[in-house]
Amino acid sequence: MFIPLAAFVPHKFYVTNNIIEYNARTGIYEVTCKIFTDDLEKAVSPNGQVLHLGEANEDINANMYIFEYLQKHMKVQINSQPISFKYIGKEVAPDLTHIYMEFQFPDAANVISVEHDGWMEHFSDQKNIIDIRMNGWYYTMILTKDMKKETKFR
Repeated sequence: MFIPLAAFVPHKFYVTNNIIEYNARTGIYEVTCKIFTDDLEKAVSPNGQVLHLGEANEDINANMYIFEYLQKHMKVQINSQPISFKYIGKEVAPDLTHIYMEFQFPDAANVISVEHDGWMEHFSDQKNIIDIRMNGWYYTMILTKDMKKETKFR
C-alpha cells in the first residue's frame, strides 16, 4: 500500500483570535489574544533568543516582550480616542497561548477602530481575527497585510 508522504506534512496556517469584550458588571473592556505559542515566541523574542514560554526557565522579561510587541502592533480607538492597554498576564500551553489585557473607557462606544498588524512581518499570510462584543453588539473583523485596520460604527 502506498501512502503519499504529503499526507503526513502538517499544514501551517497563521492566525490569531482576538476578543474585545465589554464586561458590564465591572465596566472594563477585557481583551484576550489567542496565538500559536511558537509564532508568539518567534515574533517577540529579541535577537531570536529562546524565551521558553510557559516553562520553568521562562525568560524573566517574557511578559514585557509580549506586552511591548502588542502595544506596537495592536491599536484600538473608541470614538476616535486611542486606548491604552493594561497587561494582565498570559496562559501558555504547548500549542496555544492566551494573552489577557484590559482597558477602561468612560463613554458609550459608538465607533471602534482596530489596527492589528501583529505577526505580519514574519508571516505574509497572517490573519488577525478580531471579535468585538459589547452591549449586545457583536462584530468580527479579519485583518490581513492588505487590510490592517478596520472601523465599525454602532
